[in-house]
Amino acid sequence: MLASRCSALLAVGLAPLVWADLPVHCLRHQVLGEWEFTLGQMSTQRTSCGHLKPDKQTNQPAIKLDGATTTKRVTLASPNLASTSSDTNGHWTMIYDEAVEVKVEGLTLFAFSKFDLWTENGQQKNMSHCDGTQLGWYQTTDRKQFGCYYGRLVDQVAAQAPQMHAAAPGVPPKTPGYDVAMDANSHKAVADNLNLIQTGWGATVYDHMVGKTPRELNTMSGIRRTLPLSDQSSPVSLMATKLHLRRMSGSESLDANAMGWQIGPDAQASVASASLPETMDWRHADGKNYLEPVIDQGDCGSCYTVSTVRMLSARNKIKQKDPSLMPFSISFPLYCAEYNQGCDGGYAFLTTKWSADVGLVPATCAKYTTSGSCSIDPACLNDVGASYRATDHHYVGGYYGGANEQAMMHELVESGPLVVSLEPKSDLMYYQHGIYKSLPDAHVEWERVDHAVLLVGYGEENGQKYWTLQNSWGADWGESGFFRIARGENDSGVESIAVAADVVEDDRPDILKSFVQAVL
Repeated sequence: MLASRCSALLAVGLAPLVWADLPVHCLRHQVLGEWEFTLGQMSTQRTSCGHLKPDKQTNQPAIKLDGATTTKRVTLASPNLASTSSDTNGHWTMIYDEAVEVKVEGLTLFAFSKFDLWTENGQQKNMSHCDGTQLGWYQTTDRKQFGCYYGRLVDQVAAQAPQMHAAAPGVPPKTPGYDVAMDANSHKAVADNLNLIQTGWGATVYDHMVGKTPRELNTMSGIRRTLPLSDQSSPVSLMATKLHLRRMSGSESLDANAMGWQIGPDAQASVASASLPETMDWRHADGKNYLEPVIDQGDCGSCYTVSTVRMLSARNKIKQKDPSLMPFSISFPLYCAEYNQGCDGGYAFLTTKWSADVGLVPATCAKYTTSGSCSIDPACLNDVGASYRATDHHYVGGYYGGANEQAMMHELVESGPLVVSLEPKSDLMYYQHGIYKSLPDAHVEWERVDHAVLLVGYGEENGQKYWTLQNSWGADWGESGFFRIARGENDSGVESIAVAADVVEDDRPDILKSFVQAVL
């Protein structure tokens, strides 16, 4: 139930709260086995399958289909193999801990894992059912036929029981000092302490932080939490905690493979790095800047969309060798996509997928705002000429959990910027310059992340390897809106979930036009 939820951070010493989107938490080993997919009738018209634009956790469509249906048996095997009786070469991936995408028999199927959400005695509760799905979408790979479907796991590899979790009321819980304004001296004390205890990067106090309570800082940065973490007692999170504690004590790490978990990077052969340059930065590749200016996402939890659309805009410019091309609209997928929850959070993978299924529009047709609804002027689209869409959306490494340093470097150099997510520590709020370094995180089958950023380069300084990242907290933060973080250590989970996609001219612009007409 955690995603790239666009966290800036609480002041040091206060417990972090994260943005919650769909109240479900399922792991890869829980969905392995034979599934029965019930498919509704196909049509030449793509539909929302009953979901809102954007999707909303409290308004999920009923899990039923009208009209005639067919069934298909699909086996999901670790780490990413999907097969049927007529196709043994399919693939699938978890989408963080919330959804599954399957590609088999010339079809692409995507649905969120099933969950229940209700209120009991004034308290919100949720239950994950990892052996079933919500109502989802499927289509032919050529985007000529579309339909809705749902699935159930009929032969499980791992026994499981529903996971029930109690949620706090809608307002984030109050903790000591949470609603007490922090003055300049309070923030300065934190920054001064950070500058004393580490030497690799510098900390400072930003004007917008002064006089705000931690609650207000959270709101400004898009952090609210209405549901609890559902992973606190899971075996995977317990293993990660033990690994973390052992690192801090200097003892040896646990053997994750021996404990039965698939470790993504260990299952992937490292990409040869001999042909990769020692440094890379798309801000001045070949003397050109292919990036859009740093944006301040404001109080909307939009980092996953900001970083994704910035990636697609940059890659389109790189492909066409023209840095002056119009960027794509952030607001269009943010407020129109049924695959994410708008300002309430979402996933870069699903933003690229929706942009492939529906299409992209120029930024001038839907300018970025921190509050809005799905609305596009058709006349604007008529004036822009050719239509474009995303294509080849994928996790680096082939599936969620398959990323590693070398694969990310190769993707970055060969194709352009990509989206990465991380679990930022509270001190990142004060970052000013240098190579940020926290603690490395264990590669396990699910890694908690809460913030998405754009990976634009890499390098090495004084023996420390680093990634260069474009943030969405404004140009006055960090190194002109960018920051560098230790590379090759999975610091803050930054190498755990990397998303990429390309851009092509849309061969089915009628899909986009039909969608825009439907929301008028």
